[in-house]
Amino acid sequence: MNHYPEKIKEKLNSIISDMAERHWMFSSNPGHNFMRQNTGKLSFSDTMRLIIGMGKGSTTDEIVDYFDMDPDLIPSQSAFNQRRNQINLYAFQYLFEEFSASFPSTTHAFKDHCILAADGCHVVYTTNAEIIQDYNKPRMIDHKGYNHMHLNGFVDVISKSFLDIMIQPGQQPDERLALHTMLDHFEPNNPDKYIITADRGYESYDLLFHCELKHLRYVFRVKEPSSSRSMLSSFRSDLPDEKEEFDVIIRRFFTDKCTNIMKEQTSVYHYMNPYKNIPHFKPLLNGGHIYYMTFRAVKFKTSENTYEYIITNLPRSFDIEDIKECYHWRWGIEVSFRYLKHAVGLLYFHSKKPEFLKQEIYARLTLYNMGIFITNEAVKENQKRKRNPQNKYVYEIDISSSVKIVRKFFWRDTSRHAIDIIKLIMRYVHPVKAKFRKFDRPLRGIGAIHFGYR
Repeated sequence: MNHYPEKIKEKLNSIISDMAERHWMFSSNPGHNFMRQNTGKLSFSDTMRLIIGMGKGSTTDEIVDYFDMDPDLIPSQSAFNQRRNQINLYAFQYLFEEFSASFPSTTHAFKDHCILAADGCHVVYTTNAEIIQDYNKPRMIDHKGYNHMHLNGFVDVISKSFLDIMIQPGQQPDERLALHTMLDHFEPNNPDKYIITADRGYESYDLLFHCELKHLRYVFRVKEPSSSRSMLSSFRSDLPDEKEEFDVIIRRFFTDKCTNIMKEQTSVYHYMNPYKNIPHFKPLLNGGHIYYMTFRAVKFKTSENTYEYIITNLPRSFDIEDIKECYHWRWGIEVSFRYLKHAVGLLYFHSKKPEFLKQEIYARLTLYNMGIFITNEAVKENQKRKRNPQNKYVYEIDISSSVKIVRKFFWRDTSRHAIDIIKLIMRYVHPVKAKFRKFDRPLRGIGAIHFGYR
């Protein structure tokens, strides 16, 4: 029997127990909250564990499940809300960061490199027009508005685990700022072994400068050179855009000075206006006025009359096919958001208060990472199985089923009756049909899962 899941569960519970011993550090009102927690039905530890393990059911359903239907132990919903109000949001942030850092969260599986993707998504909750920073007004009179927060994620797309997140108001999202903040938090031992990927919305010189400062590799999708808003528009003379594919090295001296010589030699110098929003350029200059930078501009065909443009600082050992595959991996963050919302239950909130919603977001992320750590172990065990050559498809672990099993495992007391979670997860597999079917992405309206239907 594989004891790795028990090790992960024990680690998460130990962090919560340590936090409970220092509950005043994580309380909204230190010195008053949780001072008599041992005499009540809901301790600090129970409140944290209950919020982390909540699923799609109503608050009452989740409380009943957590206390195993014992009428002498079950607190009221009001008591639960009072307790969670006493816990500061920082407690859930701290738990997510400490737990996620306790296990290997990056996978160097792409040519000895780890691919990290950044993106954002809407987290929709119950409509409340009074929360102005989150309320999206309807464009038509007969349409409904909705409330949402913007969740920015930083994901290892191969292991599917979240390394960092940032929550922003739904009406004031700034994905570039969020990525810069998450890059500031990211301190790897070997930065050149990490590849940062992002879509066109993140296109900016300052992001390139930031990656240069951190000595990180990057693969960024950018707009076509004919667009005035494209970074490549300044280098059109270097690009053979009439070709269906190209891989060109751009070499420039980036400078914050604009002399006559520099104006004449635009193929050598590229002027960066110091008054624009490029805070990471000045540290690169290191007290001078010139910084030499080289990167590759890549164009490749994706379908009939459709092309993609990429800016990257990967070495020549990565050819166009490698860059295509690397950027294709970026879609993994969208898959992680899907599992987070539908399998872990980020769509199903148990409150209308923004502070409680943020608690649940961090709680779901903690549970999601726990599920991914255990699932990755099950994947390793599944790969050891001998494949039947007569099978048409390759079968892999069903992540949706896996994280749901892990949620039940987190709440369940396994001290009396041990459960082989890895063996249980390996029973739920599905065929990989990515190469056998293609379909358009379904587009539908945005809406919250309201309490009345749960």
